[in-house]
Amino acid sequence: MKLQPKSLQGRLLLGIFASLTLTLSLGGLVVYRVVDSHLREEFDFALEEKLRFYETTLAIRQGIPKWKMGQAEWARVSDPANPDYVEFWFLPQGRFISRSPGLKGSDLPRVALAGDQAVFSDLVLFGHTPVRMVSRQVIPVQDPTDVPIPVHIALARHTTSLQAALDEVGWFLVKTAALTVAALMLAARWIIRRGVRPVAALAGQIEAMPLVDSAARFGLPGAPSELQPVVGRLNALMDRVGAAIEHERMFTSNAAHELRNPLAAIRSRVELALSRSRSAEEYEETLEGILDSQNGMQRVVDHLLLLARLESGHAVSEFAHEVASLPKLLRKAWRPVFERAEERQLKVTWQVLEPEADLLLPTALIEIVLRNLFDNAVSYSPVGGHIAISASQVGCTWHIAVANSNPGLAAADLERTFSPFWRFDPNVGGHRGNAGIGLALVRRIMDTVGGRVDANLDGGMVVYELSVEGARSAAGLAAPPAEKPRQVSVVPAHNP
Repeated sequence: MKLQPKSLQGRLLLGIFASLTLTLSLGGLVVYRVVDSHLREEFDFALEEKLRFYETTLAIRQGIPKWKMGQAEWARVSDPANPDYVEFWFLPQGRFISRSPGLKGSDLPRVALAGDQAVFSDLVLFGHTPVRMVSRQVIPVQDPTDVPIPVHIALARHTTSLQAALDEVGWFLVKTAALTVAALMLAARWIIRRGVRPVAALAGQIEAMPLVDSAARFGLPGAPSELQPVVGRLNALMDRVGAAIEHERMFTSNAAHELRNPLAAIRSRVELALSRSRSAEEYEETLEGILDSQNGMQRVVDHLLLLARLESGHAVSEFAHEVASLPKLLRKAWRPVFERAEERQLKVTWQVLEPEADLLLPTALIEIVLRNLFDNAVSYSPVGGHIAISASQVGCTWHIAVANSNPGLAAADLERTFSPFWRFDPNVGGHRGNAGIGLALVRRIMDTVGGRVDANLDGGMVVYELSVEGARSAAGLAAPPAEKPRQVSVVPAHNP
């Protein structure tokens, strides 16, 4: 069975193989140790019982030992293939009494004894034969009138049969473990292949899934519950990818449309100017119209570039934090739309609470936000409508609200006003030069600087509220924030 550790199936099989091998090895070792212990206990028990038999074959009469085992008797009780080695000594002198024929004149080792307890030991006879020996002190049968004489008796037997039995058990455990591992690995491979089949099916769907203009989605009927969230996440990702592609398509289309209109206007003005000879005043008027169209195109391009830089996350560091005065920044941002507001006969009211200290803020970005809010209010307020601008500073946070007469927006349209190139009614007067990305840029700038902008309806007014937090300038650190800032009226002059 070939394992591929880089694949999920291969890793699972490798893990199962390692776990089975380790588990069966440990289990087999435990079983082997238990069997070894039992077999040795049985061997020692049989050896001790045989020693008791040999104890009865020795008698002492008048201090002379008599061993009842002759050649014939010895042949009946001893196995030539696995002979018994027996030897007797007097205690405590250690004088030799007798030994079995198999010892061939050699002596068994004498071990220290403790009373009549049997003592077991392992040793090697004749330089190559491993044996197990049991020794004990006994009192042989004697005449009643004799003084009891203790005798040291030792019996040894080959452990070859014991080791052969243990080797057989060991090989049986090894073969059983190998067959078990092989059988379980085959079963595990079949189970894992069935288990990972949904993963392979999902991988095939991912590979075959087109990312552009595709309504297809992933589906795994009957898949394990662990894969269902993955399928759901992938489908959600496909929805986001589709929405992003559609948004990009609409963005590109709308941008091309916004740039095509001023280009067409420029072309028509140039063609009209070249159609016949004109006076210097007419040429000057044509050039002013072309310049006005170019300015509109420039605003569109600048806003698109800034929006792209903000989306990439590389624009904020380009705008330094500067000391900013809220009333001064409001006046500066209102200046470009002052004359248009008068042309459209808009009533503009201001309510600004004078702050106690200036703040450190990315003033260039905040000015862009204010200009776009003011431009949106002037462009889409009906002629003769109302614009209300209020601002305050609480601690280190600016709160600014720009409200204008509602041209007909519903509550459901408010969030859509922050979408690039979206306009409620392109035919509403006064939006000349408005590319439809001003509020989208406002939302993106506020997100970038950690501020917030929201839209809501208040009676007949559309209100855009923003808040942005700055830091106190070094000159204003000692000035505590006022609990109730002083209210002042800010009315820009005709040419601020």
